[in-house]
Amino acid sequence: MRICFINPTVVLRRPIVELASLLAKEHEVSLMWPGEIDEKFYFYEKLKNVRLIRIPSIKIKRLRYNIPNPIVLVKKVLKALKNDDIIHIWEYYYPCSIAPLLCGFFNKKARIILTTDGFVGYSYVPSFLLTILFKIYTRTFCQILFRIPDKITLYGPQLLKYARDAGVPTKKAVVLPTGIDSKLNGMIKKSKNDIKREFGIKNEFVIVFVGMLTERKGVDHVINIAWRLVEEGYKIKTLIVGEGPLRSKYEGLAKKLNNIIFTGGRNDVLDIINASDVLLLPSMGEGLPGVVMEASVLGKPSVATDEGCTPELIINGKTGFLVKPHDEEGFFNAIRFLIKHKKQKERMGRNAQEHIKKFDWSLVLGKYKELYFNLFSRKQQPLD
Repeated sequence: MRICFINPTVVLRRPIVELASLLAKEHEVSLMWPGEIDEKFYFYEKLKNVRLIRIPSIKIKRLRYNIPNPIVLVKKVLKALKNDDIIHIWEYYYPCSIAPLLCGFFNKKARIILTTDGFVGYSYVPSFLLTILFKIYTRTFCQILFRIPDKITLYGPQLLKYARDAGVPTKKAVVLPTGIDSKLNGMIKKSKNDIKREFGIKNEFVIVFVGMLTERKGVDHVINIAWRLVEEGYKIKTLIVGEGPLRSKYEGLAKKLNNIIFTGGRNDVLDIINASDVLLLPSMGEGLPGVVMEASVLGKPSVATDEGCTPELIINGKTGFLVKPHDEEGFFNAIRFLIKHKKQKERMGRNAQEHIKKFDWSLVLGKYKELYFNLFSRKQQPLD
């Protein structure tokens, strides 16, 4: 089979990279996206057997997105639709996703899969204005887009209700999670002591946040929780890993507290998580958060928002804690519990490591292969 993945953002997403690289062992696989290779991400090195199709793009800082060159994008997409058997597109609201879907409407030779990790305005509710705009977009234009793919995959059963609310045809929806490499421990390059020396960590309890520094990720909650823990006399260090448009704002909020360190973008995220005690992710609008999967593989409990498909990854009270959206008190109490109960924290980490095995690519990959093969078989028949 010839399979083309379309990554909608400048940053390549780990599940797409890993899925493409695994399938490239047996099939002819390409990956199209509007960006550059960023070697900060450990999983990029897996792309050696995947044909990369980069779409030139212009960065629009205010939009926090790169606009792909439309002529090049349409040209490359039409070629893929003609030559490939399967086109697998992620998300439905980025230009790099919309264009292939529309091209598929007019020139549908390949079979098309659309994957989304959530529905903005439904499973994730941003600001009032954005919610209204996304709902208008979803209930109008997307009613055409959602009918173009042969299948629409969702990361977890929690999204089925929102898919129906958003107007996704029931017969097209398939629950199919992403996977994770359960042998991530083998990719650890730095010792815990090396990381602790770099950040001046001695005997403190280490909290780590990993993600884009945007409103959606709840970084303000991370800072407030760190403040409260210090005020109550707990010895902690909070590492905020990542870049984003609000970094300077968050650094300003945390400037009087030397227990919070902004590391910026790193190529050793796994090493930092491995040297930490707990992952804190008080964000909104997550699908199946990869950073929780990574923390679990490394034997770390996670405290995260009870929304999206996160409950698939965290068993509340057993592998970590799930907290209601915006419940800063709940996040604070969960972290404080883990600080005060070291044995329970370690047990939760072991439980998380065991639970995440059900998402290992060795189990999940077969479900993707089955989906592709079924669609490939149908490709030999007259189109619907």
